[in-house]
Amino acid sequence: MNCPSLISFPRNPHYALTAWVVMFSLVGTCQGDDAAGLELFEKKIRPVLIQSCYECHSSQEDKPKGGLRLDSREASRTGGDSGAAIVPGEPDESLLIEAMRHESFEMPPQSKLSDETIADFVKWIEIGAPDPRDRPDSNTVDNAWPVLLNARRDWWSLQPVVAPAVPEIEKNPPSDTIDRFVVSKLADAGLAPPKQAAPRTLIRRVSLVLTGLPPTPEEIQQFLRDSEVNPDAAYEALVDRLLNSPHFGERWARHWMDVVRFTETHGNEWNYEVHHAWRYRDYLIRAFNADVPYDQFVREHIAGDLLEHPRWNDEQQLNESLIGTSFYRFGEVNHDDCVTLTSIGYDILDNQIDTLTKAFQATTVACARCHDHKMDAVSAADYYALLGILKSSRLTAQTLDAPTVNAELMEQLRVLKSQLREELAQHWQSQTGDVAKYLVAAQARIAKSSEADTLASGLSAPRLQGWVKALSVEKPGIDHPARAWQAANAADEIPNAWRELAVSFEKDRQTHASFNAEQFACLADFRDDDPTDWSATGQGLRQGHTSNGEFTVAHEGDNVVRKILPAGRYTHVLSEKLNGTLRSPVIGGGKSHISFQVMGEKTSAVRLVSNNCQLNYANYRALTSSQPTWVTFKVPANADMLRTFAELVTKYDNPKFPDQLGTLGGDKTNDRIPWSEAATDPRSYFGILQVVAHDGGDPPKPDLSPLARLYVEADTVVSPAAIADKYSAAIQTAVQHWSAGTADDDDVYWLSWCMENNLLDHAVTASPQIEKLVGAYRKIEEQLARPRLSAGIADLGAGQDHRILLRGNFATLGEVVPRRYLEVLSSSATNSQPTGSGRRELADQIASSHNPLTARVMVNRVWHHLFGAGIVRSVDDFGHVGDLPSHPQLLDHLAARFVEPAGSDDNGMGWSVKTLIREIALSRTFRATGRSELAASEIDPQNRLLHHYPVRRMEAEAIRDSILTVSGRLQPKLFGESIQPFRPESNATRRLFAGPLDGEGRRSVYIKVNLMEGPKFLSAFNLPGGKITQGRRDVTNVPAQALTLLNDSFVLQQAGVWAEAVIQDNAVTVGARLMTMFEFALGRRATLLEIERFEELIDTLVQIKQIPREEMLSSKEIWQDVAHILFNGKEFIYIP
Repeated sequence: MNCPSLISFPRNPHYALTAWVVMFSLVGTCQGDDAAGLELFEKKIRPVLIQSCYECHSSQEDKPKGGLRLDSREASRTGGDSGAAIVPGEPDESLLIEAMRHESFEMPPQSKLSDETIADFVKWIEIGAPDPRDRPDSNTVDNAWPVLLNARRDWWSLQPVVAPAVPEIEKNPPSDTIDRFVVSKLADAGLAPPKQAAPRTLIRRVSLVLTGLPPTPEEIQQFLRDSEVNPDAAYEALVDRLLNSPHFGERWARHWMDVVRFTETHGNEWNYEVHHAWRYRDYLIRAFNADVPYDQFVREHIAGDLLEHPRWNDEQQLNESLIGTSFYRFGEVNHDDCVTLTSIGYDILDNQIDTLTKAFQATTVACARCHDHKMDAVSAADYYALLGILKSSRLTAQTLDAPTVNAELMEQLRVLKSQLREELAQHWQSQTGDVAKYLVAAQARIAKSSEADTLASGLSAPRLQGWVKALSVEKPGIDHPARAWQAANAADEIPNAWRELAVSFEKDRQTHASFNAEQFACLADFRDDDPTDWSATGQGLRQGHTSNGEFTVAHEGDNVVRKILPAGRYTHVLSEKLNGTLRSPVIGGGKSHISFQVMGEKTSAVRLVSNNCQLNYANYRALTSSQPTWVTFKVPANADMLRTFAELVTKYDNPKFPDQLGTLGGDKTNDRIPWSEAATDPRSYFGILQVVAHDGGDPPKPDLSPLARLYVEADTVVSPAAIADKYSAAIQTAVQHWSAGTADDDDVYWLSWCMENNLLDHAVTASPQIEKLVGAYRKIEEQLARPRLSAGIADLGAGQDHRILLRGNFATLGEVVPRRYLEVLSSSATNSQPTGSGRRELADQIASSHNPLTARVMVNRVWHHLFGAGIVRSVDDFGHVGDLPSHPQLLDHLAARFVEPAGSDDNGMGWSVKTLIREIALSRTFRATGRSELAASEIDPQNRLLHHYPVRRMEAEAIRDSILTVSGRLQPKLFGESIQPFRPESNATRRLFAGPLDGEGRRSVYIKVNLMEGPKFLSAFNLPGGKITQGRRDVTNVPAQALTLLNDSFVLQQAGVWAEAVIQDNAVTVGARLMTMFEFALGRRATLLEIERFEELIDTLVQIKQIPREEMLSSKEIWQDVAHILFNGKEFIYIP
């Protein structure tokens, strides 16, 4: 704008006064109408007006409240019924400021704006209220995001990480860069650097912080001796030893488990298992111990299933990267019908988004589910862009085993099976010639003929009994072989009866064929080959398509063959111990029903998964038949939006296993027992032949073609013997084809009937060679290792962008949002069309060294666990609601180095968490005394400047583990299934099972975390609930905690365990024993005063308990009380 000339003025006093008023008004405008003033308006003023004022005071309203409009420069200065809202240059005269301060009017009426925001408006008015809005603002509450985003981009945590200059310290500069940043801030506040902690304090502190376990007296003594020689070298060696301890991973895994809301059950009434959740915990322990680079760690969590080069554990032969995706699967999950209650699926997705963005970005993206974030640079479009990514992924079980697992044994089974097939073929070929004899003899038995015994002479009794059973089945179906036999033998005249049966059969066959052809559309046919758009995982599905005539070997019992299989896809071709998951592409809504021709048993299942819900019973069917059976589901009307897909799973892959409501899903039992007990038998299997879509409710009719063999040349049949010859010919043909490896569907039909009824001998003892082969097969099959799985996430097919759900309501759809990362952290280059779900691209964007949040957030989490408070105290929220960093330059210094390659000129850490921890732990800041100076506390009462080390109570797990360590009960074993927590009694219905009081001596990280009810002792000391990210635990100080240490049965038990150990020592005096117990419990020697007071206590106990003084040192009762007292001391449960 060009300001008017202010040099000449009218001489008329009236005009002169008017000119001065105009001049000052324009001066105000010109002063503010520069780049800085307009930037202030766009960044600080316009966003607040849009969000807090336009709803009532803009042209959007037909009648703005109080006649006031604030959506243009002219309207704001004109004001409303009460006068001018804004007087440029005069904030105290501006009614807007008065209203914002709630001095008269109250704007906004719901809540007062922050003092910072009001100060921005005061400043803006002081410089003349620069305002480019010549006409009413087109931005509204609903479309103001570009303005808000522009204003919010400047937030500190969204700025690129740039390594700041290390402060120069003139007097006694510390050698460590961390200390320089801390000392510089202390100096700015007029505070001196703290003194250093004593060696005994240091070893206890660093041991508890790095491993969660107290040091042993031997470790303390060694460190004290080393410190006398070279304190710095001794401490550095101590830190390195602890970082290399296997218990380091246990400690830091538990920290991360808080971040990802780790739980092992899903809560709600039935509290289903998060299957194989403990494998994720073990994965974390291995990852932290191995110091997996954090960017790799991030990628494994977000898209571990999609990495081009996954991280293989060669020792254990498993894919580590797959396990990372388990973090999506924790938390509360409802088990109601997700088709009719669509919000359930969106609640699961919301929890995943919340965890993902808090864990890695400390950003509360879930706050934008219903509207743009009120404070941060996160829009509803951002939220639904991420939701599209996660909804395009599938929650599933991941088989972790490397291809080498069981491979050698499986190959041996294939070889044995091939040999066994040859032996069986020869044996059966020798038996097909007398099939007709068995039929005639069996019918004589059924008819109770006088010739029955004569006809049975020379025949195998077991085979004959099988024929009797097979032919006398009650009410055989139209597709059963015995139907024709029974009908013909019941007729008065066989030739006519057989011809009528032939005519009737052909009519039925054509009717079935026509019905199936007209009513059903094939979605997948596994009989010809494996559909390429289905996904198969698991050891049992490695072999791919199975041809007609494949057979399974019974793992026990008197018979060899478990089943002759038609062509299809099966998990149990070699063994029922091998697992599998088979998933379809997204099922469209073209037909109302879908049917699967499947078989399976032992908690295998077929189901439709809608909206990624894993636990509902709608469209779920447990498989309970070894025969191919049709299972029909109604396809959800909105299957496309729900991204409905079909899934077949074996027991270990089934997210509902163990299923305490199994019978509701069609299973035979309700498994209300612990997972470990239910999983004792790993056997489970499924098979699938075809999938069809249709509009009617009935599945396809059975194919009658196999029976056509009976009616060839039907006119020649004149007697029961002729009919028997037809059956004999059908079976003989089937055996010949099977022996030659050319069996078809019809052959499988006849052979299956023979196997089910022992019509052909397949006893293990049929021949010495068969018996030998079966014995070898079963022995090798028994050696197969159980499959190892974890709950995870996977991609299949193209992803799908999602619509914004207006106000978070799934029934109110807004515009489609492309799948992408947060707009504020993205560029056009990173927002290209993603492949698949888009998780792979998302992982790279979050794990990028250029992402301003990732490194800052992780560095801050590490700092939090080392000092009890992060540089940013709100470790899960780096936004406006969170805290500001106490040492922003130090945070960026560490974050910048954290992502730099190791060995670089910038002394980079290469994303190494251990290197980061080591450097902080070696700093003098970490080694500072825990005692605060009064003067320093007055200046910095919250110790944000770290004028002393923050002494604090241990976490719940460290308290329990310390008790176990000191008592001598701790079992140092790593890994394995979780131990049920102690509880007085089990509640099997809610999967609350009772475990041993001491948890078998295992560390607390191995105690099962049950969302329904956490371990009682740990919960008393603020164990997180497991529903949301909680990187910073609540820390309470309540009477219940003191009562827990006083009365909890675990504490009392361990005091007794410790007492039993100490009374076995060689102490000859009370004082000597007390000194030893202090060393174990507190890491220091008892003072003389403490010895005196405990001796007085023990004397009192001797009198109260009436124990002879000579038995004082051997009395468990007395020393249990002493141990109990030490466990209850504040010093015992604090990090010094």
